[in-house]
Amino acid sequence: MISLTHFSTSGRLRQFLMTGSLLTCLITWIPTVQAALINEWEPLDLEGNTKKTTWMVKTGQPWRDPTSDVALLWIEGGCFQMGSPPRADGRETDEGPVHEACVNGFWLGETEVTQGQWRRVMHNNPSRFRKGDHYPVENVSREEVNEFIATLNSKMRLNVRFRLPTEAEWEFACREGGQRIVYPGGSDPGRMAWYGSNSHATSHPVGQRTANRLGLKDMSGNVWEWVQTPYHPGYNAPPSGSTNYDTFYTIRGGGWPDDPTALRCANRGFQSLASRRPDLGLRLAASPIIKEKKTKVRHTDRKPLPF
Repeated sequence: MISLTHFSTSGRLRQFLMTGSLLTCLITWIPTVQAALINEWEPLDLEGNTKKTTWMVKTGQPWRDPTSDVALLWIEGGCFQMGSPPRADGRETDEGPVHEACVNGFWLGETEVTQGQWRRVMHNNPSRFRKGDHYPVENVSREEVNEFIATLNSKMRLNVRFRLPTEAEWEFACREGGQRIVYPGGSDPGRMAWYGSNSHATSHPVGQRTANRLGLKDMSGNVWEWVQTPYHPGYNAPPSGSTNYDTFYTIRGGGWPDDPTALRCANRGFQSLASRRPDLGLRLAASPIIKEKKTKVRHTDRKPLPF
């Protein structure tokens, strides 16, 4: 047995007692610290695992997306004559042949996507003309647009899917439901579009010009709009072995630097995926998600076992 007197002469007893007390305190204190840290982490974990909000949209009704604040109008589908006849004023060679195109019902943005709406989703602003949230977002490549749409689709649980309009959908909407008209919203470019003669070489806030009969604004002028369809001169994909246009995508509507011929509903343009221009933006589209019904296997449908 060791006597305490062995420690008292060298001061080791006090060191031993102090060390023992310190260890005891540490042993008692560490779980408390761990508990405090866990309590701080828990809210962060819960925020990271927040469930998506479900948002149900009624087919045929206009609505406003709560994430981006984009207002979308329902466009009833139908068939129309797409393109322009050979002798139409201002016609380009890639606007033919005139052919029948049919589209299903879909939603289309009331205006072009604005800089404020883009920032709500992407938290950045690539635009050249940064004059305010109500100006159209521009200077965006098709690749950036794809990222914007993918991010928007991931934000909420919806019964619709965001995308770009197809070229046929865009022209159908520009023509106010497929009508044989030249411009959307009237025959006076100065009333329905910002273009070379009145834009003063800049974009303008969306929604200031006359809407067409479907309620869509800025379908012509202000900024060109990316569409979903790859560009081909005759609308359809070229035959095998011909010039490859698959790296180019169609743009529609004309922009602030253009003359009136570019504002026509039938006018077409194209750009590569990585192209960025201060007169090129987008208009959002959406379509209902149709769930396939699962067929239940009935017992009477099952074949008897061979044994």
